[in-house]
Amino acid sequence: MTDRIRTTISLTPEVYEIFKRMAEAANMSVSRTMGDWLTDTADAATMITAKMEEAKSAPVRVMRELQAMVAGMSKEVDGITEVVRERRREEREVQHAQRGAATAPAAVPPSSNTGGKSPKTIAPRALKGRK
Repeated sequence: MTDRIRTTISLTPEVYEIFKRMAEAANMSVSRTMGDWLTDTADAATMITAKMEEAKSAPVRVMRELQAMVAGMSKEVDGITEVVRERRREEREVQHAQRGAATAPAAVPPSSNTGGKSPKTIAPRALKGRK
């Protein structure tokens, strides 16, 4: 026998569709998918329940705590966003450098100090009669 409890819940058709798609993707039943989802989010539900119970006796304190949590999360998201932006910037620079290296000439012949062409760059036919 299992230690899981069966219960009946009401859902909107949209919510049911989401869990139905998730169940199909995981090759599980909708019931099992929803149960696992609720199990996975139980810690968050425990925290919210505790805050709701605290809010009955000290609503202002709980509101301030929640505001502080949100502000902390916002700072964390800003930090992560900046890291992602910096990585994208670095990737663009690397791609730009790689494109530039691919289109740059392989070798540039040295210039002549006489103002004319060096013998290496003169056409072979012109050198035929010289010696």
